[in-house]
Amino acid sequence: MERLNMRENSNLSRAFFSITMVVILLRRYMIFNLEPTAFIEKSSSLLFYASIGLLMIQFLLIRKHNITELAIFLTACVLYVFTREGAILVLILLAIIVRDIDDEYVVKNYLIINALFIIAFVLIGNFLPDLIKISDTHYRLKDGVYVVRNCFGLHNPNLVFFYSIGVYAAYIFLRFDKYNMVDRAILLVMTIFIYKVTMSRTGLLTMIAALFLVEILKYIDLKRYTKISFLVKISPILLLVGSVAIGVLFSKSELLNSVLASRPRYWNIYLTQEGNFLSLFGNVYSAEIKQANPLDNSYVYLTVMLGLVSVVFFMFLLYKGLDIFIKKNENKYIAVIVMFLVYSFAENILFEAGFNFGIVFLIKYIILDDTLKNKVKFRRRKDASVANNAYVK
Repeated sequence: MERLNMRENSNLSRAFFSITMVVILLRRYMIFNLEPTAFIEKSSSLLFYASIGLLMIQFLLIRKHNITELAIFLTACVLYVFTREGAILVLILLAIIVRDIDDEYVVKNYLIINALFIIAFVLIGNFLPDLIKISDTHYRLKDGVYVVRNCFGLHNPNLVFFYSIGVYAAYIFLRFDKYNMVDRAILLVMTIFIYKVTMSRTGLLTMIAALFLVEILKYIDLKRYTKISFLVKISPILLLVGSVAIGVLFSKSELLNSVLASRPRYWNIYLTQEGNFLSLFGNVYSAEIKQANPLDNSYVYLTVMLGLVSVVFFMFLLYKGLDIFIKKNENKYIAVIVMFLVYSFAENILFEAGFNFGIVFLIKYIILDDTLKNKVKFRRRKDASVANNAYVK
């Protein structure tokens, strides 16, 4: 009877998780692609609270929460109250609710649901174009001539790689141990095909870097190479410092603005001109500022929107989680996480719960690591108690 109840609870958790993923992704695709009518804006707001509601229901259904889990959750709640941004809270709640769900099931959900949404919105963009935002016209210099960049019917050509990274990461995760020449060919051909259509250098360079990273992490033992493992652990901090430094100190550099598609100039507007990068709980920007200046960097977003308190909290989680994976020699988790960390330098994707399952797993295993340590301590105390009783007898 007990086993039956456990199985029913597991099936319920899985169903809840899948429904929550659909809600989270539906909201994101609506915001990025559909015309911002009053109905769409109200719907996206309702979907956000619906996702929070679903996550909270699942949180309450879990009978036991360890100290680390509660501390992380309560910190995220406090940050949400002060910043009014729910990105970190959603990530942490997702990590908690998948605590007892098999990782492979979670990743397959990310793969299948993301792929279905990409297909659905490409079809909508091509057959129902009136529903889609007017596409941004982007050009790229090719053979001395400016040519139009296509976007498969989506709002922006960069969105194709942006949406695809979750599928790439899930595929790499699932095939990591059996990764072969066929997998390499599939991913490389898809990358080149998407680039040929969209001419998105950000997506191309990130995917090539990710494929190169997979090759390295399949064979390297990070526990043996302490300097490399330390570099991996502090990589989020290096990317954060580098992003802020570029936005504050080098925003007028013609070279950097050319290479990074004017991103440093936009970062500077958020960091210094219209906000303060030393704000404890982030800044508030007008809709006009946000619309005129795309914020395509997760680390600048973390700094200016969520503030220094959130920076310290999130960087600690990243360092701690990467340290756990390195000690356990879980390179496929590290590959996926670093893939998103690199992509986050040029796109605001680090906090996208519908795509970035790497961060969800990272927080999950921080929680599970605390549970494991408590079990070890309990066993030691129990063994010591038995030994003492035997000695007394």
